[in-house]
Amino acid sequence: MIPIVHDQRAPKVDRREACGLIIVALTVFYAPQALASSHSIADHPGARWWLVCCLAALLALALATAIWLKIKVARQTRHLVASEARLNTILDSVDAAIYIKDRQLKYQYGNRKVCGLCRLDPPDLIGHTDDDLHDTPQLATIRRNDLRVINQGERIASEEQFRDVDGKVSTYFSIKIPLLDAQGRVEGLCGISTDVTEHKETQEAAHRLAHFDPLTGMPNRRQLLERIEQAMQLIQNGSGVGALLCIDLDNFKRVNDARGHIVGDTLLQIVSTRLKELSPEDSMVARIGGDEFVILLPHLGRNTDCAAREAIQLAEHLRAALEQAVILDDQSFACSGSIGATLLRPDGKTTEDVLREANTAMHRSKGAGRNRVAFFETAMQTELEERLALEHDLAHAIGTDQLDMHLQPQYDASGSVVGAELLIRWNHPERGAISPARFIALAEETGIILRIGDWTLQRACQALRELQAHGHSYPISINVSPRQFRQSDFVSRVREILLEPQAPADRLTFEVTEGTLIQDIQDAIDKMTQLTALGIRFSIDDFGTGYSNLTYLKRFPLHELKIDKSFLHDTPADPDNRAIVKLILAMARQLNLKVVAEGVETQDQADFLIAHGCDSLQGYLYARPMPISQWLQSPST
Repeated sequence: MIPIVHDQRAPKVDRREACGLIIVALTVFYAPQALASSHSIADHPGARWWLVCCLAALLALALATAIWLKIKVARQTRHLVASEARLNTILDSVDAAIYIKDRQLKYQYGNRKVCGLCRLDPPDLIGHTDDDLHDTPQLATIRRNDLRVINQGERIASEEQFRDVDGKVSTYFSIKIPLLDAQGRVEGLCGISTDVTEHKETQEAAHRLAHFDPLTGMPNRRQLLERIEQAMQLIQNGSGVGALLCIDLDNFKRVNDARGHIVGDTLLQIVSTRLKELSPEDSMVARIGGDEFVILLPHLGRNTDCAAREAIQLAEHLRAALEQAVILDDQSFACSGSIGATLLRPDGKTTEDVLREANTAMHRSKGAGRNRVAFFETAMQTELEERLALEHDLAHAIGTDQLDMHLQPQYDASGSVVGAELLIRWNHPERGAISPARFIALAEETGIILRIGDWTLQRACQALRELQAHGHSYPISINVSPRQFRQSDFVSRVREILLEPQAPADRLTFEVTEGTLIQDIQDAIDKMTQLTALGIRFSIDDFGTGYSNLTYLKRFPLHELKIDKSFLHDTPADPDNRAIVKLILAMARQLNLKVVAEGVETQDQADFLIAHGCDSLQGYLYARPMPISQWLQSPST
């Protein structure tokens, strides 16, 4: 039972108790005197009887008072016992260890939580110390905290680790206060220890989720930015020069798509381990998303030249290591990396600035052919800003007069127009004419191509109606980008756009590249089959530069092939190009496919193509691309 600390002040006595005590005292004091004097009044019988009655009354009153006091004490004792029982019930119900220790750190009380941890009954706990009950390295810390309370009278609030009899180590938040006697001296301590193990584990899990990548266990972008900020502050204070390396795995998406996410995740884990093992001890290797890693090198040298040399050497070392094949399930996977590097110097740049510089250099590495190292230069930032401005302007140009469709006709052997291709042109209000080779690639990469694709199809439908109104019924070809074709709603979008103007779909040809079709053959076949049912025909653009595989050509519902203009530059003079063109024409005849040759610029090229059965010719020899309105007004139409 828990010891009760009594109030040291004088207890309050009610009036009835005081009167009872006085009566008992008077009875005890005067009764002998009354008996002694009874002989002197023996000669007076009335007085004697009066005295006897008074004594009897006093004795009766004293007896009644004594009985009443006994009942009162019993009632108070029961009340105290009940109060003590309630207090112990409350303390045992608390989900915390509550205990009292004396100056020798021996337990004087422990609630059920304490007894449960020690696997002891309450009587067996009393008089023992923690050293008697446990054998754990954490006891030294517990004893040190207890002695601070006992010897110095401090109030202690701290975390303590405790190992129970099963060996499980738990963390407790303990509050310990001194117990004082009537003179204000410390006679012991009272402690309350709450188990915070689950709370600590939850905090640690939340911290890991916030600061670490769950797949590789590496620091994530948030922690990386914090560490870069710290490194930049030290560098600003003159600690030297550091560097930042941004690494992006080449063609990782192909592995992930072809072999599944399990193989892709395993590959990322192996790569992260390689990077960690090869990086200096004071560096940080972080995964900031997808297949992109960043290595922070906080101190590489005292000057820029030394740091740049060290950064390039490490980057080349990492690049060579990433080239080594990874073996998974007896299969070898190539995993090279494009690396961008920038220096951390005391030049006032922010954390985001240096991270952007490393990322820009990495993209320059990819653009230069992948699997190489590129160092950030100021010109790269200018180029990046130019690119962002172009992207912004292109997004706002869609649906305005800046973008227009030009028509380039296609001719047969007799010189008659048998078809046309629509080509997009961009006339920027400030920059002037911008090459399609420049802005189409940008649109494909940023996703703007999806909006451009819808706009192109709408303009093609409008062009078909305009040509029909002028008595022309030949088909029109438009280019379909790989990103647009791979969209899950591509077929439904085409249907929706064709319904609006009621355009003749049987005079519409979609030009797609070989790479677009070969990436997911069955999906491509399904989409092409649905669209050919509407009347749309398909042409393989730039044929001969890709796979040129007869096996898949037979499976697709194709209408024509377009010979890439690169094969016509030196034709018919170049024997290799001449042989390739003849082979394509012969193969197309066997597959009953129409052939269009683009990029025809000389009469010799036209004569060679016509002589070997090419169906349609397109190029500057016949006509340059021109606005549709201009084409409709030209005499050749």
